[in-house]
Amino acid sequence: MNDEKIEQHLRGLFAPELPESWRAEILSAAVSKASRQEQSRQIWPAILVYLRGMFSRNPITAGALTTLWLLIFLFKAGTPSESASERMLLAKVDPNRPVYFVSIQEEIRLTELWQEPPEQAYAPRQIP
Repeated sequence: MNDEKIEQHLRGLFAPELPESWRAEILSAAVSKASRQEQSRQIWPAILVYLRGMFSRNPITAGALTTLWLLIFLFKAGTPSESASERMLLAKVDPNRPVYFVSIQEEIRLTELWQEPPEQAYAPRQIP
C-alpha cells in the first residue's frame, strides 16, 4: 500500500463525532498547558545551541565527546579518594577536641581578641 491508498482507507473508516462539551474541555486544557509551558520554558545559552546543532549533524563528534566524559568519570572513580593534603588534615585533627564552625567576621573578632597586647604595656616602668 502506498500513502494515497492508506489515506483513502482511513477516510473511509467510521469516526464517531465527539460532543461539543468535550471539544471545549480539551481546548481549554491544551491552552492552559501551553501557557504554563511557555512560562516555564528556558532559553538555552548560545554556546549550547551551537553545540546541539553540531552534535545533531555529526554523530561522530557526539560519540567522541561521550567517550571523553566516560573516560574522565572512570579515571575519577579509579583514583583514591584521599589525597596527601587530606591525609595531612586528618593527621592534625584531634578527635577529643571539639570543632567549632565560625563565620569570617567571628574569626576576625577572635583573632583580634587573642592578639597579644603591645609590648609597651608590658615594658617595666622606671621609677625616677
